[in-house]
Amino acid sequence: MRKLWNRPDDAVWSLSTVSSDGVPNMNICTYVTAVSLDPKLMMVAVYRDTQTLKNVAVGETVLLQLLGEDLAPVVRICGQLSGTKINKISRLKKRFELGEEGNLSYLKTAAGIMTLHVEQLIETSGDHSLLVGKVIKAKNLHDKPILTTTYLKANGYIR
Repeated sequence: MRKLWNRPDDAVWSLSTVSSDGVPNMNICTYVTAVSLDPKLMMVAVYRDTQTLKNVAVGETVLLQLLGEDLAPVVRICGQLSGTKINKISRLKKRFELGEEGNLSYLKTAAGIMTLHVEQLIETSGDHSLLVGKVIKAKNLHDKPILTTTYLKANGYIR
């Protein structure tokens, strides 16, 4: 049996950020949840020692996108490669159609996007920091099956 924290069927998201010198980046997030209704706040766990965390620390706004099953291949770029070593956006543009919301890139076939104002970045004793963001704007893009960790495991994208 899987470990207790790995048993839920978690949705797969991507967080789009930009560095202080204007270089865009995207990562994969599975520890994402709403934490307040009024105001609407989202919490995103961001892995330590990543380009995404560096970008979140200097940026005021990030873009959170909910991925559909058709976007499972982006996990190999956004989740298994480091933005400190490659330009993920350049790689994504070769295979996927990207849009822009302000200066933040997103996958046009994502299920939906949320623009978040970074309210707080909380350091933890674990391997992730917690970003708390106020939802500035949210938009459903496509009604489609949502990408989940169970789908990724069943189709060989992750173990």
